[in-house]
Amino acid sequence: MNNDWQKTFQDAGAIWIHGGDAARPHAVLTSGLHSDGFVNCTFVTQQPELLRRLLAAKDGLAPKLPAERVDWVVGSALGAVTFAFAVAERLGARAAFTEKDNDGMKLARFEITVRQKVLVVEDAVSTGGSTLKTIEGLNKSGVPDSNILPQIVCLVNRSGSGTLAGRELRALLTLNIHTWQPNECPLCRGGSQAVRPKSHWKELTAQ
Repeated sequence: MNNDWQKTFQDAGAIWIHGGDAARPHAVLTSGLHSDGFVNCTFVTQQPELLRRLLAAKDGLAPKLPAERVDWVVGSALGAVTFAFAVAERLGARAAFTEKDNDGMKLARFEITVRQKVLVVEDAVSTGGSTLKTIEGLNKSGVPDSNILPQIVCLVNRSGSGTLAGRELRALLTLNIHTWQPNECPLCRGGSQAVRPKSHWKELTAQ
């Protein structure tokens, strides 16, 4: 069975693309970049059965999961917490998450030993900033960089690159969604207002 995973995300209401109307708002990302689209993975990660299905599917994430032993699956709070749990369940590993620590991320609630292997996961990768902060937080907690697997598994890669700081990005969906620096944003120049997408989701997606 071949699944159209992009359609699955669209049917779940998880993908929004700006229609070009300057009267409509556009997205400002966590990185501060402005964008003409956003993938709200919460609409997917809140469905356990859907997560299990896409993780098990041969045309889904199943072939993208690492073959080597994984002791822990770690995602960043809050977006990747549920996804990390689902991947850990699939791999028979433990699930953990990093949380905000001023401008960084820290591993505050879990103890990972120096010999245990860690897979880092993310819901959506744009600039990869949150993921890099998660890796840095793991390093600061005592996890050697060599014990963090060379793959990062994510639901959506919209970064425009197949790697992040030397690690391979393995994504269910790879999407081409534009981003701009705020002072270069054509939507702003056209009069469109930039808003945080998750807190303004109904406003963004209103017809």
